[in-house]
Amino acid sequence: MTSPQPPTRSRTATNRGVRRETLASKRVPAGVGTFTVIALAALTITAWWLPASRWTVGPVVAAASFLLALGWPTLARLHMPWLAQAVLALGGALTPVGVAYWKNLDIAIPLTGITLVLLVAATILDAPAPRDHSVGHTTEHWGSTSLTAALASSVTALLIVTSGSMWVSLTVHTRWSVVVPMAALVAIVAAASARSGRSATAGVVFSVIFGLFAGLIASSIAWLLGHTSDLLPVVFPSIAKPFGDFAAFLTLGGVTGFGVGFAVSVVDALLGERASSAQLASVLGRGAAKFLVAALPVYAMTRIGGI
Repeated sequence: MTSPQPPTRSRTATNRGVRRETLASKRVPAGVGTFTVIALAALTITAWWLPASRWTVGPVVAAASFLLALGWPTLARLHMPWLAQAVLALGGALTPVGVAYWKNLDIAIPLTGITLVLLVAATILDAPAPRDHSVGHTTEHWGSTSLTAALASSVTALLIVTSGSMWVSLTVHTRWSVVVPMAALVAIVAAASARSGRSATAGVVFSVIFGLFAGLIASSIAWLLGHTSDLLPVVFPSIAKPFGDFAAFLTLGGVTGFGVGFAVSVVDALLGERASSAQLASVLGRGAAKFLVAALPVYAMTRIGGI
């Protein structure tokens, strides 16, 4: 009489080799990215109303930088070590603090340089051993290796994070501060309209058009509320002299709307996908990237475009 065999684990388990789903990898509707932009922009407007706004806007930028660092590996479709993600998020948190303390965006240059060195080091330390391409024949070029792509991807993410510090720089000077809520409102409209088109090109067109109208409306509201007195002496003087201050400020709103709408739509076209759903980390990171770059055209306009 034979004794019964003990139960054994099946070698053909269906879940073998399958990654466990985490909260970050859970698929959510793509519209969550738009709500991310809305939430960050609304927090920016709220922080702008508070006293010492140059300090209160910084945490919003830091939160957006964290979301971008969290979702960047999925957005770029490249491996990014957790240490590099931490460096990216830390740089996005410390640079706005430096801009607020020194009241000058120039401090972002050395801070970004330090962050870049640490980011490159973190990426290289996680990379595999280099391959000697001089031995044998291979079709793989140095420019297409995973390490090179990872470094280029990390630098791109750092540039997006650094552009978020311009939100803080705009709040430092009272004269420029009024454009912060205007740009935030335009970013909401542009992010929502960028998903309206069936293609990336249609998304850019919709975002620019609706952003332009949103900028005109936001500037009109700011004019009616009387928040334009500090900015009026320097807003497009060539327009203000023949057509009046309101026309000059309306032009400011239109240019702001066009610039923010174009920047947001370009990020959506580069990082976005037309699928109805995506991983949570990817969707949050894409929304954070749209918010961070929205301040770039506004800051460029206030510094060199006519103000």
